[in-house]
Amino acid sequence: MKSGFRIVARDPDFVVCYGGDGTVLFAERKFPEIPKLVMKKSAVCRKYNYPLHDLENVLPMIKIGKFKIRKEMKLEATCKNERLVGLNEIQVRAKLPVYALRFSVSVNRRAIGDLIGDGVVFATPFGSTGYYKSTGGKQFNKGIGISFNNLQNRRVGSIVVSEDSVIRVKATRGPALVFADNNERPLEFQDDEAVIVRKSESTANFIYV
Repeated sequence: MKSGFRIVARDPDFVVCYGGDGTVLFAERKFPEIPKLVMKKSAVCRKYNYPLHDLENVLPMIKIGKFKIRKEMKLEATCKNERLVGLNEIQVRAKLPVYALRFSVSVNRRAIGDLIGDGVVFATPFGSTGYYKSTGGKQFNKGIGISFNNLQNRRVGSIVVSEDSVIRVKATRGPALVFADNNERPLEFQDDEAVIVRKSESTANFIYV
């Protein structure tokens, strides 16, 4: 490239993401922690992004080191020694959409039990304008957001807990699936099994010129 960079398939110094939110989530999953430069063609993806026509101006700035890295928290879910990491959110939902999930959620051992519905969403500040918002959550800047998806037996509003919280989800009538962002490979857990959700040690890094 005339900007002095070489396109590689492995071990990149940074990744250019051209697309919307889904592209950024996929890129972070494929190249975790590698700095991302987000380019856009529309206003769908709104964070840390630049219009595509600015690419020729942005790349030289990166080449001479005139940029900053902004870190974003990620979440991880563990179940039966398996782990998923998400930048936007972790979702727990019923495996079969024709049945409601009966479950409980505890935050630092404080429990909200006897919940019946489609599931629960745990969001990062980065993901608080995405699916979390569509399930009733409000945008926030710090912590972990919890929003309950279509509860049938109780009215429980969304809450935001501290980012060092340890959250435990237990299914009392499953089975249930755990999703991270747009990853098409969820974890499955059964009745009386638990999923632990917490802040990940991994962070997402975005280039900001």
